[in-house]
Amino acid sequence: MFKGKEYMTQQQQVLAEEFEAEIESEYALCIAQLQKAKQAIEWATTDLTQQHQNLANSEIDALRKYWHERLEALINLASWRAPKLLQQLNEKYPQSLS
Repeated sequence: MFKGKEYMTQQQQVLAEEFEAEIESEYALCIAQLQKAKQAIEWATTDLTQQHQNLANSEIDALRKYWHERLEALINLASWRAPKLLQQLNEKYPQSLS
C-alpha cells in the first residue's frame, strides 16, 4: 500500500506495516458498526412517543455518521493506494454507504 517504504525510517516502516495489517479489520469494524446503527434506528420506532423517538434516532444517527465518515476515510486512502485491496474488501463486506 505504501510505495516509498525503502525511504522510510524504521519507525515509519513499523507504523506503515501496522496500518496495512489492520486495514481489513478496520473496514470490517466500520461495516459492522454501520449495520448496527442502521438497525437500531429502525428498531427504535416502537413504544416511544414521536418526540422521544426522534431524539433517540438522532443520537444513534450521530454514531452512524461517525462510522460512515471513518469508513469513507479508509476508502479514500485505499482507493488510490490499493485499489485491488479495496475491491476485495468491497466484495467481502458488501455494504451501502447510504
